[in-house]
Amino acid sequence: MKTYKLLLVLLVFASLFATVSAEDTCAYFFYGEGCQACAVVNPYITEINQQEGVAIKDFEIYQNRDNLLLLNEFYDAYDVPTNSRGIPTVLINGKYLVGVKPITENLESEIAENLGSPCPSLDNGEATGITGQADPTEKFEGLSILTVAGAAFVDSINPCAIAVLLILLSALLAAGEKKRALKAGIAFTISIYISYFLFGLGLFKVIQISGVSYTFYKLVGFLAIVIGIFNLKDWIKHGSLGFVMEIPRSWRPKLKELLNKVTSPLGAFLMGFLVCLFELPCTGGPYIVILGLLAQKATYMQALPILAFYNIVFILPLLVVTFLVFRGFTTIESADKWKEKNIRKLHLIAGIVMIVLGVIILSGLI
Repeated sequence: MKTYKLLLVLLVFASLFATVSAEDTCAYFFYGEGCQACAVVNPYITEINQQEGVAIKDFEIYQNRDNLLLLNEFYDAYDVPTNSRGIPTVLINGKYLVGVKPITENLESEIAENLGSPCPSLDNGEATGITGQADPTEKFEGLSILTVAGAAFVDSINPCAIAVLLILLSALLAAGEKKRALKAGIAFTISIYISYFLFGLGLFKVIQISGVSYTFYKLVGFLAIVIGIFNLKDWIKHGSLGFVMEIPRSWRPKLKELLNKVTSPLGAFLMGFLVCLFELPCTGGPYIVILGLLAQKATYMQALPILAFYNIVFILPLLVVTFLVFRGFTTIESADKWKEKNIRKLHLIAGIVMIVLGVIILSGLI
């Protein structure tokens, strides 16, 4: 009889042990759509979550206000320092991990030490944790319109795009095709807009996925100042140091040859995509600066209207020149002379704006 009771007790304990060991280790993962640091951690969390006995529950906070409020409750309950709060954040058994490195370097060991632990609770007692570089919990509210418009304006007055458009229009007007020149100018401008917009979206995504956006954000401040200095160099003495902030001189004959072959609006539209590659070395600087700011501060969906606005400002001078030539307010020769006469002033304006923008970025004001 005693043996029977002993076996019964052992079976009960074995059953309890099996029940406990079958419990998943529960953790909470707080992240945001478009958060750069979260994008780095996401694949790691997915891989860990596929392990047997692990249950990591996801909470997106940028689109879900309740999840953000819950995260803030945990921060308060766990006494997480205010200046250390951010995403991605992982909570597990009274411990918090904030940032890329704290999560990727410590989560597996935390799971191993807390096998079968229940889901995090707001009254876990005194919590401990590790914090590192993380993205803010609040969504990006938008770059200043003045900042975006200023960079786009510098980009738009760069002589590159205007010079290319004048070559295109002159070829069509020489053939006596005034209306076709108007359509070609508009088609070419639309093509430039699409090319730059898609290029911007692609580079924005690459910066975010790479996870180097914070470093890139600081680098664009230096980049803006360097671009500004080079423009001031062309204002002081155009073409000094063996280069100019324009389309490289060695590329221009080939580019002109290609543009002179355009005979229709469709050809002008297709040529715009090719010309974009020629223009990027001299027009891409301000654009990259804005992309660096957005990659650090904005989500993908937030970046879309900002890039759309930037590129509208960028193409405005092209539309204005096309309209003025069509209406007879100016000629190709006059427009080209105006460009050559004021090219140094354009470099001066671009240089001042870019240096000011770079200083503002490095000072942390934006």
